[in-house]
Amino acid sequence: MEVNTEGKGRIMVIEDDVNLNKLIAYNLSKNGYLVDSAYDGISAKEKISQQMFDVVVLDIMLPGMDGFRLCEVIKGAPKTRETFVVVLTARAEPLDKIYGNMLGADRYLTKPFSVAGLINIIQELIEGRGNGACAGIGGQRDNIQEKHKRKQECF
Repeated sequence: MEVNTEGKGRIMVIEDDVNLNKLIAYNLSKNGYLVDSAYDGISAKEKISQQMFDVVVLDIMLPGMDGFRLCEVIKGAPKTRETFVVVLTARAEPLDKIYGNMLGADRYLTKPFSVAGLINIIQELIEGRGNGACAGIGGQRDNIQEKHKRKQECF
């Protein structure tokens, strides 16, 4: 599903729960974002390889390819490594969060979540404002040493 709007940024929503995916996509499009959706890891990987996105909203428990592996693919490819990844998952264990951050996720949100909060995070990432010392880890404006330093400060 691609929603055409004036476009504050291009967002890929990867969530296998169809209703939740549509809810997120609808709210993002209502807030001026161009939104594309995928419901499994394999089709998401293909779309991401064909189109550039500012932010990927990524569930972890996906059919085909899990979100951790997809995050690793996104952050490991030269074409997509600067894409912001916001993990949105029910996996709330501290080790899952650490692993997500190690793979390059810029934010890690657990369900249940606030749609308004998600939109705010996306806006901050795209506009480069961040939210405190740990904001924008993995972001477009940081060099590798700065990212590593900021990750160490956050953990």
